[in-house]
Formats: sequence, structure tokens, C-alpha cells
Amino acid sequence: MARAIWTGTISFGLVSVPVRLYPATRRKDVRFHEIDRLSGQRIRHQKVVEPAPPLEPSRPAPGHAPAQPLPRFAMTAEAPAARGSRTGGAALAQPVAASEVVKGFEVAKGRYVTVDREELEELAPERSRAIDVEQFVDASAIDPIYYDTSYYVVPERDYDRAFGLLVDAMQETKRIAVCWFVLRRKRYLAALRPQGRLMVIATLFHADEILPTAELEPAAPRDLRKKEREMAALLINTLSGPFEPERYPDAYRQRLTALLEGRAASARPAAPEVPTGSGVPDLMAALQASVEQARRATKQKGRPPARRKRKTA
Repeated sequence: MARAIWTGTISFGLVSVPVRLYPATRRKDVRFHEIDRLSGQRIRHQKVVEPAPPLEPSRPAPGHAPAQPLPRFAMTAEAPAARGSRTGGAALAQPVAASEVVKGFEVAKGRYVTVDREELEELAPERSRAIDVEQFVDASAIDPIYYDTSYYVVPERDYDRAFGLLVDAMQETKRIAVCWFVLRRKRYLAALRPQGRLMVIATLFHADEILPTAELEPAAPRDLRKKEREMAALLINTLSGPFEPERYPDAYRQRLTALLEGRAASARPAAPEVPTGSGVPDLMAALQASVEQARRATKQKGRPPARRKRKTA
């Protein structure tokens, strides 16, 4: 059975029903890794400091003293001073340790406001194990454009009766619940609705996240004839039927999967990765791997290493 990603309670009024959340959807896109064509090894990406281009010194106006040379790197006003091996003057991008990476929000071109992880933790919502229902609304009241990610809501053991009562009441009244819940330190607006004997909770976009359409809507046509409208309605009714999602598979993914499965037998193993780096642990690992490789090569040749001849007096 799948593993629950969240446990808590549905809370409305004075009623609380313990539940678990399970993923209701799963992307099945075919994902690729980047591979070196020559060695067959996996390509890894590294966080580096982007080198800033050198700034040209401003030309002095006639009759004025020449300006002082500008620094090679232009730092943003909010950025901390460079240190260690990134003190400026370097022409290449330089690696950055994960502990030295902070969040930056660009307020203007090349100017960032930085925020530490500790500050983000202080702003994060308090941890909660409750799905707090704010209001019940008609099932058709929420436009589908607001729906984002869905999860199955399953009752905890021994709470099937209370959960089933809520499901039946929402189905009978044709209502869904607008609620709040915290998942992975983020507070979500969500819609809770019955689906069979389970429930589904879907995170919602906020009102200011839905882009306006005023500039996109075309003007209503004024010269449509009644006969044209009737023919359009007839065509729609002719093509109408129940929604059967299994009738619409991802044909591209199926063709791509068949291509990859056909080549699976010819897949070549990647060469063993040898750790590299400038730190002492990385260097020691690389040296150890090199020694082991040399020993194997010597054994395969079937001859002992050559000895130096002693000098005779």
C-alpha cells in the first residue's frame, strides 16, 4: 500500500475526524539524465558563483581629473562581501558550498535582497495537523481553473463511521468544503470533496494568482445567424458522450517508451565514477581508487613490477 504523506484531522465546528492523505495523481513523463557521449558517465550540475563581467571605467569629462579605476566585480548592494577563494578577480565560475547559499529576490536588474534560511523558518506557518474547514459551498461554485494538486483523504482506523457520515452529508447536500491545511511547512487553501467512499482534497490557487482575462477576451460576434447557432449546437450534441479518461492515452509517451524498451538490450554500462575535487577527502578517495586500478592492471599483465638493479662497486 502507498505511504501516507500527511496525517491529521478534518476539523469543522466541534467535530474532528482523523484522516491520512495519499497522492491522487502521478506524472508519467519520461525523464532523461544528461550523459557524457564519450565515457557514458552521468553529467552532474554544480552550484557556482556567476562571474560578473569587468566594468569599463567611465571616461572623464574634459577639464576633469581621470576617474579612479572601477573594481573588476560589481557587487549588489545587498550581497555579502566575497571571501575565501571568491574574493574577486577570478575569470571563471567558482564552486559554492551548500551552506553558503542563501535565497535572493531580484528587486531590480542585478540587485538582490537576500534572506537566510533561519528568517524563512520564522515566517513559515506553524505546524498543524488539522484540515480546518472555513465554509461549505455548492459543488459547482469553484471554477476548475483554481484547482492545482489533488490528494486522497482516507480515514484512520476506527473512524470509518464518522468519516462516512461526513461523506454522506456532503453528497446529500451537494456541498464541498473550502479549508486550510499545512503541508511541508506551507499553508494551502484547499477544496475538500467526496469521491465515492473516499474524499479528495485539492490545493487551490489564490484569487490574485489567477491572471485577468479582460485584455484577452475577443468581442462577441454580432452577425451570427440562428441557423449557424443551431448547427453548432447539433454538432456538439452529436459528439457528446460520457467522459472516459482511459480513451485518451499519452501517445507520445507510449511511442517513446517503446523506443527505449527496444534499445534496452544495447545499453552500455557507464564507466565507474572517480571522485574528484580539491578537498583532502576527495583527493584521498581519488588516490585510493587510482592505487586499486594500478594493482588490477598489474595483475592482469601477469608480471611483477620491475626491480631496480643494485649498483656494484
